Amino acid sequence: MSGEMIESLADIWPMQAELNKRAGFDTGALGEALRSAEADGTLPDEGGLRTEIGRAVKNYIDAMASECHELQECLSWKHWYREAKEGRQYELQDVQNARVEATDMLFFLISICQLLGLAPGDLFRLYAQKLGINHKRQDEDRSQAEHASHEDENREVV
Repeated sequence: MSGEMIESLADIWPMQAELNKRAGFDTGALGEALRSAEADGTLPDEGGLRTEIGRAVKNYIDAMASECHELQECLSWKHWYREAKEGRQYELQDVQNARVEATDMLFFLISICQLLGLAPGDLFRLYAQKLGINHKRQDEDRSQAEHASHEDENREVV
């Protein structure tokens, strides 16, 4: 670990960008290119930067999915094993490893955010807005069957 003090997402952002650059994706530069192209109206409707960023996002989605699977392996989730038969299905078996797997997911979430041109403040702002929508959805007692008809609410989150 580097000797740098980490106290906030703002501290983590540049360290994650540097780690990603070492691993083959310059998430910081790609995110900045996206923001710049959006600002000056040069973002293509298809291909080019959209494809380059999409390829990187797909890699990080796959990595995050793998971490989700590793976190799931910390649980007794298989219905045919003894734990389930004893009423302990979904029991958390390996707390420490679960914590590390959740942290690994943060690495990939930050990487995806960087690719999409999000800074820590943007993430907090979007979270606050989406939190309001999620509370509204619960307050309205919506069903999963209605989900697709409410996706336009996400486009209002800016």
